[in-house]
Amino acid sequence: MHAPRGMSLIDVVIGTALVLIIFLALFGILRASILLSAYVKSEATATSIANNQVEYIRSLPYDSVGTLGGIPAGLIAQNATTTEDGVGYNVRTFIDYYDSPSDGTGAGDTNGITTDYKRIKVTVFYTAGGKPRQFILVSNYAPLGIETTAGGGTLQINVVNAAGTPLAGASVTITNASTAPTVNLTTFSDSTGTVYLPGAATSTQYAVSVTKTGYSTAQTYVRDSNNQNPTPGYLTVVKNQTTSSTFAIDALGSMNVMTFSPIATSTFSDSFANASKLTSLTSTVASGGALSLSGGVGNYAASGSAISTTSAPAYLIMWGVASSTQSVPAGTTVSFHIVDGTGTLLPDSVLAGNAAGFISTVNLYGISTTTYPALALSASLSTTATSTTPSITNWGLSYQSGPTPLPNVSFTLTGKKTIGSTGGGAPIYKTTVNATTSATGTNLLTLEWDLYSLSVPSYDIIDACTVPPYALAPAAAVNESLILSTHSTNALLVSVADSLGDVVSGVSVTLSRPGYSKVVTSSACGAAYFGSLSAASDYSITITKSGYTTNTVSGVSVTGQTFYADSF
Repeated sequence: MHAPRGMSLIDVVIGTALVLIIFLALFGILRASILLSAYVKSEATATSIANNQVEYIRSLPYDSVGTLGGIPAGLIAQNATTTEDGVGYNVRTFIDYYDSPSDGTGAGDTNGITTDYKRIKVTVFYTAGGKPRQFILVSNYAPLGIETTAGGGTLQINVVNAAGTPLAGASVTITNASTAPTVNLTTFSDSTGTVYLPGAATSTQYAVSVTKTGYSTAQTYVRDSNNQNPTPGYLTVVKNQTTSSTFAIDALGSMNVMTFSPIATSTFSDSFANASKLTSLTSTVASGGALSLSGGVGNYAASGSAISTTSAPAYLIMWGVASSTQSVPAGTTVSFHIVDGTGTLLPDSVLAGNAAGFISTVNLYGISTTTYPALALSASLSTTATSTTPSITNWGLSYQSGPTPLPNVSFTLTGKKTIGSTGGGAPIYKTTVNATTSATGTNLLTLEWDLYSLSVPSYDIIDACTVPPYALAPAAAVNESLILSTHSTNALLVSVADSLGDVVSGVSVTLSRPGYSKVVTSSACGAAYFGSLSAASDYSITITKSGYTTNTVSGVSVTGQTFYADSF
């Protein structure tokens, strides 16, 4: 017989794991049961709240059934809150007249009365299981006697998108402070994009605002001292008639305005007043306007070298030229070389003659800015006598960089849509945005669809692949890059395109008028800029390029910053 053995550590671990698994499973079932119970209880409570609200409304006299600020009007709150068992419930009550199809609808109603009965809609909003939920209850309430006109007219709001297609689910708010009781009602367009409100009190002061999440807003506008001719103005409801108005909204778009300084040529240079622009000196010294061998007369080092600080410009486009000015007494030699950002000599396959060195000027245009985004100058000096030393009195390295982001630029965007006009007939534009680009030269704006003009008061736009005005479609995202320079009172930016609308670079653009003529070659964006002009309306523009037909336009007017699109 084997002696009985106790439980091993492995047995304990396995047993504990099994117990834990069973416990977690039971806990999960318990938790799910509790959540289900809470959900069912919350739903039952929401149902009870909705039923109680409907029964209360139906207990009222027919003529009293309506909401505060609603159409029809009554004493029932449009929105209310209540708490049951620690759960908050929001109750929204909407009551409207309904035109029953049994006797015809709208203009086809056989008795001409479209307020056949009232429809009660109660929506209870609550949260259960961490998720928002709602319960909706709808009931009809017919009058005890025959239907009536309710002493008013009908208000019909049609909501469409930019293409004129009916838009469902738009929020429509109607207010009128001149009626008794006042109207303050929010409802939503149906599947046909319509809000139909029979029984509206007669009045000339119905204000309407229409919107939707992520969409633009359309509304009526009040007549005031500035907007003498609002478009559209407040709506008027006439007894026994239907007032219909259409409002267009659509998805918002975005416009990213980016401002840049133009391409510029810069130069690193050093006249050796000291060694502040050198990163390495070997047996050399920089002072008094010269880089020379160290040691002094009668004791100069036989050879020496030095390397300049590195030039690593942001937005580098092209390397330019390197040059030096030297003093080379008999028995001495001096040359300079081009090294990369690590101080490594560029091979002759990249820059011919670099190993031997240069003594005056060398062209660096062919050096790849991608492979070599940083360059420096390296000097080699030698002497065969200790009494003399060669020296470099000045050297430099040029490059082109840009366009460079230009921060904090103020600009104004103005849409083409109007909301009315002044007494003198001047249009009042719906959208005017005064904005400023950020520290990185950008500003991302959310805008409704429209055609936007742009002004930059402190600068001239001297280059842009797309010139104002900018067409922004619904839900579109556009990026507009502007190259800016010194402002002049009157300037012209000509944008040249071919018959397909594609920009054309390298075009000779001639701008002329009596006493003035200038030729500018169009940029990669097809733009040609003319600044410091006189305000006049007799300019002529001529565009020419090999392979294209020459085109001349006369009578071009220039005042302020003017944009002109020309084409072959």
